[in-house]
Amino acid sequence: MQGGYDAIYRGLVGRLAECDFRESAQRLGLEYANGQIRVRFLMRDYGITLNGVQPLDGQPVNVNNLSVLLYYVLSQGHGEPENLYIPFQSIPRLTGGLNTLTRLMNAPLERYFGEDYQKFRDAALRLGGMEEESGRGKHVWKLYVLPKIPMKIIFYEADEDFPVDIQIMLDNTAIQFLEFECLAFLVGCVVRSLIKTAQHNSVTGWE
Repeated sequence: MQGGYDAIYRGLVGRLAECDFRESAQRLGLEYANGQIRVRFLMRDYGITLNGVQPLDGQPVNVNNLSVLLYYVLSQGHGEPENLYIPFQSIPRLTGGLNTLTRLMNAPLERYFGEDYQKFRDAALRLGGMEEESGRGKHVWKLYVLPKIPMKIIFYEADEDFPVDIQIMLDNTAIQFLEFECLAFLVGCVVRSLIKTAQHNSVTGWE
């Protein structure tokens, strides 16, 4: 863990003393026992205590994954997903640079998977994704990345007129649980995990 991202994580750990773990777990759809919250994120199990987040498999993990889990546990959101999905770029935010940020999220997926939909499919399956629709060059995948924040990824294969296009969509209630910047962290973790899982044929063993 290094630099600014490490500092973000340490700051979030410092806020855990103010968190009612039992209440947060119940409200956010997480498991709680013996002072620890347990959560599955991108097919890996984590334990959260006042000291921070630990991957229960003992394998390396990127610090941003840890920060996303703390953002979620510290969230004051409540309610249930509505199963109504909007593009990531349509989620309200307070600052500019929206189009640039959106392309930073989509472009790595399009660049890495490109013409190889099968490679994307294999990685999505390993990460717990479910294919909801497939045909005519369009593939819709659903991932429950966190209990209250499902995501859809739409993969449009390239044809003679258009290049490959991958769209990231979140349930329209996601903003109730995480602010836009936190959701950007979440989406970034999913994008990175898809690529790393494809490279290593595993959801673990890499940071």
